[in-house]
Amino acid sequence: MNQTNTTRERIAACGCGHLTVTARGEPVEIYACSCRDCQRRSGGAFSYAALYPEAMVTTAGEHKTFRRIGEAGRWIETEFCPDCGMTVFFRGEALPGLVGVAIGCFADADFPQPRRLYWASRRHRWLAQLPDGVELIETQ
Repeated sequence: MNQTNTTRERIAACGCGHLTVTARGEPVEIYACSCRDCQRRSGGAFSYAALYPEAMVTTAGEHKTFRRIGEAGRWIETEFCPDCGMTVFFRGEALPGLVGVAIGCFADADFPQPRRLYWASRRHRWLAQLPDGVELIETQ
């Protein structure tokens, strides 16, 4: 079946599979972030996320919320599985009406590359060379 951009569904899941996010359509933004909080939350050099309109996202399964104030001074709420602890989605003060989904939770190697790298000033030194087309934003 050929799916259009408005009917395409992607399903993201935590490590144990108890928390899922179904995202319909294409994301309005795809980005990476190298702020210290994203590095700590993801356990990697950056986070990699897709933003969807809230109306295009459905969650299933129990989740817990952790709210923090980010480096830009605004709150962000990460939603994680209480069983395996994996963050699957988030909401942010600076992103009204949008839900961010951790792209790694889609387990889709064909997911498009990020359009921007936020907090590029904090990126790990080995990230000096990024793919063409990734805009570097020094802060946020």
